[in-house]
Amino acid sequence: MPSGDTVLAAETSAVTYVPMRDSDGYDEARERWRGESGRPLRDVLGQLGGLPAWLQFDQTPTCSACALPMSFVVQLEEGHDHRTGFNFGGGGCGYGFRCRPCSTAAFLWQQ
Repeated sequence: MPSGDTVLAAETSAVTYVPMRDSDGYDEARERWRGESGRPLRDVLGQLGGLPAWLQFDQTPTCSACALPMSFVVQLEEGHDHRTGFNFGGGGCGYGFRCRPCSTAAFLWQQ
C-alpha cells in the first residue's frame, strides 16, 4: 500500500449521470438505456436514488441510533474488469444507505 492518505485504483471510470424515468425500475432502466445508447449493460455502473434492485432479498438496514429503516442512496456494480473493479463476490452489487436525521450511513453487498 502506498504511503500517505491516498490509494489509487488500478482502474478509473469517467461517469455520466443519465436521468431515467422514475417509473422504471433499475433493471428496466438499464435495458432501456442499452437500447437507446447501443452500449453494453456493463457500462452501467449503478444508480443514484430510486429503489434498490436486490440480487437476493431486501436487506434495508435500520439506523443504529434511532432504529428506523435507512433511506436508499446508491447501488454500485462491480465495474468493467473483475481484476480491478470492486469485489462484491463476483457479479454482486453494493448498496449504500443513510439516516438523514441521525447522520449515519451503512453499506452492504449481495452476490
